Amino acid sequence: MSDAQFRAMLDALGRDAAPPETTPPKPSRVAVLGAGPVGQLLACQALAEGAEVSLHSVYGDELSALAAAGGITVRGAGLIGSYAVGDGPATTPRIRLAASADAAIRDADVIFVATPAAAHATYAGLLASSLQDGQLVVLVPGRFLGAVDFARALHMHLCSAEVTVADLDVAPYLATQDGAQIHVHALARQVALATLPVEAAEPTTARLRELLPMLRAVDSPLVTAFSSVTGVVTVAPLLTNTAALEGDRRQKVLLRDLIVPGLSETVIAGLDRERRAVAFHFGVHDLPPAATWLRTAYGDSPQVRDDPDEDVCRAIRDLEVFDDFAAVTGSGPRVIDDVPFTLVPLADAGRLAGVPTPVTDTMIALASSLAGADFARQGRTLGGLGLAGQRPEELRRRLATASGRRPHATTWRKV
Repeated sequence: MSDAQFRAMLDALGRDAAPPETTPPKPSRVAVLGAGPVGQLLACQALAEGAEVSLHSVYGDELSALAAAGGITVRGAGLIGSYAVGDGPATTPRIRLAASADAAIRDADVIFVATPAAAHATYAGLLASSLQDGQLVVLVPGRFLGAVDFARALHMHLCSAEVTVADLDVAPYLATQDGAQIHVHALARQVALATLPVEAAEPTTARLRELLPMLRAVDSPLVTAFSSVTGVVTVAPLLTNTAALEGDRRQKVLLRDLIVPGLSETVIAGLDRERRAVAFHFGVHDLPPAATWLRTAYGDSPQVRDDPDEDVCRAIRDLEVFDDFAAVTGSGPRVIDDVPFTLVPLADAGRLAGVPTPVTDTMIALASSLAGADFARQGRTLGGLGLAGQRPEELRRRLATASGRRPHATTWRKV
């Protein structure tokens, strides 16, 4: 073989070979909206990875407290240490506090929205005119179809930027806050991430791998919607133990103490069965029971086999991370978020699929009565997301073809 023939063969092999895999650069500028424990931890994680970080909260007292403290102290699992906050010498990496959301997200690669789900659509409206092409918005967590709610609100407010909206099924951190100190009880071993458009899930997970290595891409926001177990695990214990929760707030109330065997084997098990039954009709198969999910996410082994005799009470009491996890402080369970943005859309999806959800309906009614609200009307519904009247397979197909392209609103933006 001549030299020319050999070079020609190498050229041909080079043309036919698959391009080498490249690791996307980690985000260099990160904005966090929401200064609760999870928001602060996301900001600390991004700072630790070398990013420029801006943190914003609509609550002025949260920002004032952080500015006065001058830092965030983290104890427990993972992010142990102190992280500088506010103005100061440029020689020390620090989390910058932003007085407005648009200032916080300016030129950010990634925007984490770590707020109650009730604020998702509001933030979308506030950010619609400030978002830039290529930015990534991540809802932590999204609750039920949070990415759909956020993307729909962006469209309604004529957002002219091409952005990717992602939602997580659960926050990466199980954490509580005591004053200026945040205690991380555990980092979730696996967190599902879905995006709109759906084909962006894998590259988005790769993009965030340095910040959140526990992320796992899934093929539809329906998966993150149904795989969230917070509504199953936390709502019933809180609604059936109001005397304990309304007592002396100086006394810590542990979640594990509120989940007794009788409640776990009846109400919690019923909520879990309904979640999985509705999910199956929407094409989300093989969801693990809540107890298995808990052991997989927070246990010692990443591989846990489904046990038909397992229940949430036994799992919670076996898992060391719940030994000191308070039910109502820090990022502890929020009935006002879980019921309208997890259970209400679950029941609505059940009606669409023809799957009865009597236990879920009962929890919604009880929560509404205790709160003096009508969560069934005020919560997130498929109709409110523009998805009413569609059969489950049609809804899944519609989400699969949803695009991240900008609405035809450029002209109106200039008026």
